[in-house]
Amino acid sequence: AAAGAPRPPERALAEGQQALARRDFAAAEAAAREVLANRGGGARAQDALLLLGEALLGKGDPQNAAIAFDDAYRRNRQGARAPEALLGLATAFNAFNARREACATLDQLRSEFPRLPPALAAQAQEQRRRAGCR
Repeated sequence: AAAGAPRPPERALAEGQQALARRDFAAAEAAAREVLANRGGGARAQDALLLLGEALLGKGDPQNAAIAFDDAYRRNRQGARAPEALLGLATAFNAFNARREACATLDQLRSEFPRLPPALAAQAQEQRRRAGCR
């Protein structure tokens, strides 16, 4: 690619995930915003919003992370990554002590997606415990 040309969204997201893995939250956020700035992210918008939410949580900005996760969910409520978006939203709510909202989101996750993969189910259970959900 020419200097200054944006990376393809798949590459930006892959590099953003690598940055997230090494806890470089600023680089992960920048990669997500780059994808979203390019035609709103197109088909990869949900992936970019999930990456943005994770990066913002890592940076200690749970309110804006909640917005990113909610946007990710709203972009594709039936998509394969919708459960991750709801779990991220609940995690963000927990991070700023919005426990009632976290529990409501986790209840929504359970009702809309009753068969979560084991890893996601375990994370949801941990968030339920942290929020003190019934």
